[in-house]
Amino acid sequence: MDFLLYILVLFIYGLLRIMPHWLIKFNAVWLGYLLFLWPPARKIAVANIRTAFPEKSLTDVKRIARKSFFNLVFNLTEFLWMSGKVERIERYTVIPEPVLTLLKDCVRDHIRIIFVNPHLGSWEGSGLMAPHYAGVKMVAIAKPVRNPYLNKFINKIGREQEEGLQIIYSKGAMRASIKALKSGMGVGTLIDQNTRGRDGGVFVNFFGLPVPSSTAPAVLMDYCVKNQIPAKIIYGTSVRLANGVITAHSDELSKDFAEYASPDEVLQELMQISEKFIRRFPEHYLWFYKRFQYIPPDCPAEIKTRYPYYATVAPPRFFSKVKGNGNNMEQS
Repeated sequence: MDFLLYILVLFIYGLLRIMPHWLIKFNAVWLGYLLFLWPPARKIAVANIRTAFPEKSLTDVKRIARKSFFNLVFNLTEFLWMSGKVERIERYTVIPEPVLTLLKDCVRDHIRIIFVNPHLGSWEGSGLMAPHYAGVKMVAIAKPVRNPYLNKFINKIGREQEEGLQIIYSKGAMRASIKALKSGMGVGTLIDQNTRGRDGGVFVNFFGLPVPSSTAPAVLMDYCVKNQIPAKIIYGTSVRLANGVITAHSDELSKDFAEYASPDEVLQELMQISEKFIRRFPEHYLWFYKRFQYIPPDCPAEIKTRYPYYATVAPPRFFSKVKGNGNNMEQS
């Protein structure tokens, strides 16, 4: 059964690769709308947007949700369509000069980049653009797919077509990330996931509510500092602008890494940067993910009421240690 599913996906992928760009967009329109019509997905997206933007009308909330589904499908299918095709990457993506200069300076000076990326815009496209335009060599963390054929196809064949990009898996990702940094490569991390406390997650504020996120960027940066490995944390996101071109944006921490009191403080500022960009491009965020799923046990009652319907108080197993080295970083 796994192999048959793989053959079906391979067939669809083959069709996707030969489609004109306008057809990729056209398919994203109706597929995105079908997702919006699917009650469970729409319910989560609407609840998340109303939680983040309580001031918006229901009409605006639904509009954002509908466009979010379209952008999700468009970005993912366009990524598969572009991957490994230089002319397509250069026609539909761009890194503005200030961002490009920042990345090239890091490559020139052998500074490892610890990329922090949210599920905003074309996060997959970011993994194509940095290696292609700036010569960045990096690893990106991904969850393995249970189907072994699809796993190899999606994570190793599909995502690694761009020279300079390698995929590592979430299990043992910390060890693999450190190995990459030692070898001179950068590391790409996704900041907005519900990383459990036992896996290195901490609660930080996101749209005014505590949510769990991974301290991996700060932990990796701290390792580099202690081991005299030149490194820099760069927040990056790639969003499609009105001209239809996926455009890279970046930001950096407001002060030197050594001035932060803890990894939690670093993560909080990165989350604030992420929120800033999401507020700027709300239609491009992944809203049907249960981002507000866990409530800290000590959360005040008046704050609890602001969480969406699916949220629950984090159980003890969320925090308790499990067997293993605890070095997993959940990404996708």
